[in-house]
Amino acid sequence: MSFIKTDRVHFHTFDSLRFLSFLLVFLHHSPVPRNSWLHCFSAEGGIGVSFFFVLSGFLITYILILEKINHQGKIPLKKFFKRRILRIWPLYYAMVLFAMVTPWILDFLNLSYSDKGYRPDWFLTLTFLENYKGMFEHQLPNVSPLTVIWSLCIEEHFYILWGLVFYFISLKNIPTLLAGCILFSFLMQTVYEKYGISTADLFTNIHYFAFGALPAYLFVFKNNLIEKLGRIPSVYKYTYAVLVLIAIVVIANTDLIPDPRLSSLIFSILFSALILSALSQKNAFRISDNSILAWLGKYTYGLYLFHTICIMLFSKIGIYMELDWITVTLLSFISSVFLSVLSYHFFEKQFLKFK
Repeated sequence: MSFIKTDRVHFHTFDSLRFLSFLLVFLHHSPVPRNSWLHCFSAEGGIGVSFFFVLSGFLITYILILEKINHQGKIPLKKFFKRRILRIWPLYYAMVLFAMVTPWILDFLNLSYSDKGYRPDWFLTLTFLENYKGMFEHQLPNVSPLTVIWSLCIEEHFYILWGLVFYFISLKNIPTLLAGCILFSFLMQTVYEKYGISTADLFTNIHYFAFGALPAYLFVFKNNLIEKLGRIPSVYKYTYAVLVLIAIVVIANTDLIPDPRLSSLIFSILFSALILSALSQKNAFRISDNSILAWLGKYTYGLYLFHTICIMLFSKIGIYMELDWITVTLLSFISSVFLSVLSYHFFEKQFLKFK
């Protein structure tokens, strides 16, 4: 396979898709009552997380392929890992520090708190192994935002594995790699189910990343296929996006597909195809970069880490002030956005300058 100098492309719509994925997670953690129509979207926050994995699989694979092409088959791993560290670690460790002092903060504010969940093993938390602690305990940590960092641990493990694998693998063997990862993931899911182990590690979720990586591979090496997709009228692609949303609601709220392995396969395929529908130069499924969704999508990482803290805080305040669930949810969302914007511009961005 010949090496061609390739410039990185900005993908419209992806920021918006990231935010919509987060919104499913946010609603899942919010105090949405079962009699509300919003409960249809809050029933399964894990679907939002799986979409994060698929998007991450696409973007990281795309970056690594370009790095390998532009460096004559060699990937500068130091540069790749440095960029991932500067993006993830600063806010992650800031939130871990916050979690450590949370009990004292709640005592200072005279707010009660439950001890539901396990007490964190800070060594595992600091080394991105919190997901394995949760798998062993069969529950979540007893302090926010550690309740959501299991997925960040999986992401971190994916960065390490994918960077090392792409360093050694040839470009022509990428399809074999992706097929192998998908088969391995479903094999591990079957094994974990047999022994009652929670599927909260990279081994049982790598199929999401692999299905996300597939459109990245096609985008770089199969331009003719992407051009053919561009000939499909956009109305069909927007219709497909609506059907994906309907599938999320139906599968999350019914027993139509009781086997989690099958539902995860379906969502992997649906999300991968949705990404493909957004890649063509014309007639693409596209959400404008100037939209509020795209703007919010830029702060998704902060939103993901801050939202459980805000929800817990306003839920407790809501009890004392007798606030309804709508007010609590809105205040939680607004405060999450406010903190995420501040965090990005005044904290995270300072580290990103070193990228």
